[in-house]
Amino acid sequence: MTHSIKTSQQPITSIISSSQSHVAAVADAAGQIALTYVTNDTLLGTTQVELDADIDSLTIGPDGEILLASTPGQTALTSFDIGHPEASLKGYFGKVWYEAHDEPKYIWQSSAATEESEIKLSLMPLVFGTMKATLYAMLISVPLAIFAAIYTSEFLSPKARNRVKPVVEMMASLPSVVLGYVAALVVAPHLEAHLMTVLLSLLVVPCMLVLSGHLWGLLPGQLLIRLQSWRLALMFVTLPVSALVAYGLSGPVESWLFSSDLVGWLGSEDGSSFGGWMLLLVPACALIASFLLSGPLSVWIRTYASRSKPRAFAVFSIVRYFAVAAAVLLIASAIAAALSGAGMDLRGSLFDTYQDKNALLVGFALGFCVIPIIYTIADDALQAVPRQLRSASLGCGATPWQTTMRVVVPSAMSGLFSAVMIGLGRAVGETMVVLCAAGNTPLMEWNIFNGFKTLSAALATELPEAAKGSTHFRTLFLAALVLFVLTLIANTLAELVRIRFRKRASQL
Repeated sequence: MTHSIKTSQQPITSIISSSQSHVAAVADAAGQIALTYVTNDTLLGTTQVELDADIDSLTIGPDGEILLASTPGQTALTSFDIGHPEASLKGYFGKVWYEAHDEPKYIWQSSAATEESEIKLSLMPLVFGTMKATLYAMLISVPLAIFAAIYTSEFLSPKARNRVKPVVEMMASLPSVVLGYVAALVVAPHLEAHLMTVLLSLLVVPCMLVLSGHLWGLLPGQLLIRLQSWRLALMFVTLPVSALVAYGLSGPVESWLFSSDLVGWLGSEDGSSFGGWMLLLVPACALIASFLLSGPLSVWIRTYASRSKPRAFAVFSIVRYFAVAAAVLLIASAIAAALSGAGMDLRGSLFDTYQDKNALLVGFALGFCVIPIIYTIADDALQAVPRQLRSASLGCGATPWQTTMRVVVPSAMSGLFSAVMIGLGRAVGETMVVLCAAGNTPLMEWNIFNGFKTLSAALATELPEAAKGSTHFRTLFLAALVLFVLTLIANTLAELVRIRFRKRASQL
């Protein structure tokens, strides 16, 4: 380990370091003494000592604030106010090479077992943890909340909507500390025991809902009209069926990809990396296929639909669905086999050792907190779109789905975006859920199966115990300021985007 100490251009005559505070003093031939905090190479100050000869000996106090300079016939005593040497831009936001580490790192370690150990106050692990918690929570909450709002606003009967919306809004009244403890004490053990089932459910549930929609088109027209009021109930029936399908597939899939032990595979370097690549590539290929079907290929599909009878098109849609599913699996398997054969492994980066309190658990719990907020604001934004626009679109021959996606959603985009950003602010500042379910380990890894520590959790747990006026105490206030700035930047950008969406919607 090497450190750079800033001095003048004169030759160095003496150098010494303190025993506790990691401060080094350097004297040169001109009688100037420079004090440096060697951990982050910060120059704390300089002083000029008037002696008749070059300084050949330095003595420094344990805390680095008292310094004795000596020559063969003279001595001089001087003092420094080193303040808070750990507090610097590099110390907070840059990599620092600490003792007993083989390279510079971002580390948050606000306490130590011995007085000789130095505290490590990099804010980057806390900022990273905040972003990680927000990312996984938004990935789970935004699609569910937005599509739920679209469904209840545009496709559900007013009577059913008036029953569903208050129930969803009541979810926001649940205390976050209760959700956090339920996640940590009840959900976490079951999540570890049925991890493969949960991961498969994230893919199987939307696929089963899409398949159910295609099967719905096979029903006779008169029966479809009679069952319109039962669509929501039938959709809820699909959810437990999907969960049972995922549970039934979990055993064979885990045996095929992970030698019947996904948690063990994550914590070892043995076994093929094929399974890890499949976890990543199957959803990615499915998203690409969905984009192609709704984008470049949608014109051909609409042309075929206009020339076909409803039942024939429903059969075509089902055949297309299974063909695309088979193609997604084949393409993902081929790419995964190639990457695995090349020796590439996601373990150690995106996947790693499984911890019971992890980002996936926080995503579910924190997403549950955010969904009611996003749903309520999104539903109100959709309801605010004038009915005349819907009537005009339907009168021109558009289907209800086309009217929703091409008229209603673009008109309400500013409100939908505001809903997402308010949910983002809620997720960024959440404390109790991440405090209970995230593990409070300040790691900087994208691994979805390990824990992290957020800015808000650090404030909640460490501020009551921090010594008033200490570097740690002051750093926590800086962490609060960083959290405020992050939220302010996100809200400012959101407002600019919202204004742009509103201008575009006003042209409709």
